[in-house]
Amino acid sequence: MKKLIQYYSFVIVAILTIIGFTSAGNVGQLLPAILTFPLLVYFGLAIAPKRSRAVVLPKMQSAKGEKIEVGQVTKLKPGFDLDRRAFLKLIGSAGITVFLFSIFAKRAEAAFFGSVPGPGTVAIKDATGTVINPAIKHPTDGYRINQVDDTSSATYSYYGFTNKDGAWFIMREVTSGVDAGQYRYTKGTSGFAAGWADRVDPDTPYNYFDEIFD
Repeated sequence: MKKLIQYYSFVIVAILTIIGFTSAGNVGQLLPAILTFPLLVYFGLAIAPKRSRAVVLPKMQSAKGEKIEVGQVTKLKPGFDLDRRAFLKLIGSAGITVFLFSIFAKRAEAAFFGSVPGPGTVAIKDATGTVINPAIKHPTDGYRINQVDDTSSATYSYYGFTNKDGAWFIMREVTSGVDAGQYRYTKGTSGFAAGWADRVDPDTPYNYFDEIFD
């Protein structure tokens, strides 16, 4: 039974070590494989076949005084090759273990480096480190640029966007003066052509993004 446990441990550690070395993308991911490598060497030496020493029996004498050659008897370890079938069963269970390990590899890596494994979701963060929910819909999702006017005015450039349902918005950019680089918006649910025609009208209600898309 001790030999079977050694074989089983060697197979598991070997698979984990190979996976660790082949899938590591950086030095941090290589650490688990480095930690398991000494165990691989240990169990490898434990199961490595060793040379059997021959036991030399002394010569015996017959009743007539003649010397009889008894020869050499090979000394075998107890239980040698008697549990091979059971070992093959252990190999099968090792395959199941590796399958489970591949599923939870990310959580295992997190446990190695001291972080608490999460629920299996990937968190997206912005430049300030704030977590962003990718499922949140942006108010201008689905809009595409429709028209651009950067010549009719010396002060403003206009960009018109529409979506498949006919809704639209116009973004006005200040191109000169102390307010250059600022943007204001106006929008509508239909009639983009009429809205675009009124883009330079002083009565068109341009405002900040959060005021227009509230």
